[in-house]
Amino acid sequence: MILSKAKAKYIRSLHQKKYRQRYDKFIAEGAKICCEIIKEAKDKIQYVICTPDWHESQSGLLDGLEVFHCSKSEFKPLTGLSTPSEVLIVMDMPDWSLDESLLSKDITLFLDGIQDPGNLGSILRVADWFGIPQIILGEGTVDVFNAKTIQASMGAFLRVKSVSVSNAVFWKNLGNIPVYGTFMDGDNLFELKDPFSQGIIVIGNEGNGISNEVARHISRRITIPAHNGGAESLNAAIATGIVCAYFRNK
Repeated sequence: MILSKAKAKYIRSLHQKKYRQRYDKFIAEGAKICCEIIKEAKDKIQYVICTPDWHESQSGLLDGLEVFHCSKSEFKPLTGLSTPSEVLIVMDMPDWSLDESLLSKDITLFLDGIQDPGNLGSILRVADWFGIPQIILGEGTVDVFNAKTIQASMGAFLRVKSVSVSNAVFWKNLGNIPVYGTFMDGDNLFELKDPFSQGIIVIGNEGNGISNEVARHISRRITIPAHNGGAESLNAAIATGIVCAYFRNK
């Protein structure tokens, strides 16, 4: 089927958070991630938009799905990427809620104001790699269903539950669950005598670190020591990967 102007307008609207929330739908773009979604979550797909050539090249993959065709040039106003792909998917928002039992059974990441969608997508990939089942998006963190976040996650968003919370509500009844936070002046991560195998790791904003509001709930401040002193700081996703690798392998 040919993509109508009305559907094209609807797809463009999903690049804005308010419309994703209104329609309970979001966009995934790019051949690799779309193929992964079709294989893992076909029942969550509303429809597929692709070029006729791409459709023809995917023998059997799109069976049972509603598919709309458009040319490469018609993709440009639909995409949120600098280089338009040949396929995008419109799919249902997952119905995720906070699993409080995981806070005392496994590692949970709390993201305090992560603003770059690429960083959030990469952190989802880190969580997926280390088998972390849930991340919590604190106030000020970018929407996980931003198209750039979805692409950067490389499908990890399908396997790692991400839940947005109110900071005040979340921290109010946390109890004695250990909370580690990454700071420039914390204890050396690699010299910790008692790293936990369950609890919360807080990752702060790319420029300002962990907010004062969240910092007061942290049990122990940790840092990744620099060895050459040249760089001012680590990228948030890289820091997350290092911390998760350490705690998962102790």
